[in-house]
Amino acid sequence: MPRRLTEFIGLFWFLPLAVAAAPSRSLPPIPVLWVGAIAALVFLRRQPDLDRSLLWGVEGIRDGLRGVLARFLVLGPGLAGFAWFMEPEWFLRFPRERTGFWAVVMVLYPIASVVPQGILFRTFLHHRYRGLFGEGPGFVLVAAATFAFGHIVMHRWEPVLITFIGGLVFVTTLLRHRSGLLADLEHALYGDLAFTLGLGVWLYSGAARQGL
Repeated sequence: MPRRLTEFIGLFWFLPLAVAAAPSRSLPPIPVLWVGAIAALVFLRRQPDLDRSLLWGVEGIRDGLRGVLARFLVLGPGLAGFAWFMEPEWFLRFPRERTGFWAVVMVLYPIASVVPQGILFRTFLHHRYRGLFGEGPGFVLVAAATFAFGHIVMHRWEPVLITFIGGLVFVTTLLRHRSGLLADLEHALYGDLAFTLGLGVWLYSGAARQGL
């Protein structure tokens, strides 16, 4: 097996399994995510051939923002229907019952979670492993599956399903508009909506299964 493929499997498949299997106090997902993202960012910034638009790409926001918002208007109601069907007792309870905390999450979630995920599961994954998977539909599928598998730390199948769909959307946005920031913005839109709809309960149920 090629060394880089072994590295890919270890980082993006075995490590999430280890985090999911460990008690969350010993390997809490967000700190682990940030350690990985910082290491990836240090690595990326030392690469002379890095396409920095895939890390930042401010110009791509202007070109692609309208499409991202239009797609959100189409897919957002689908996510709302899914949330209502899966967690009707939690639907919209978060902003109604804990408005202040909800507002904090709306601001901090993109910073604490979306940014490191974008660095690891989009920019680093593309730069480091595109030689294995190419840059076409095959890479998009691999990146989406890898992003989804990282969510096994939540110990539920539903986050894996919806993040696979989200991964397809976000990676396609990244490659089409060459903008890491635009892909992060799109990711943040759906993540904040998911918390608003009540799907953040999956985080708590995952923690409960880990004995917290």
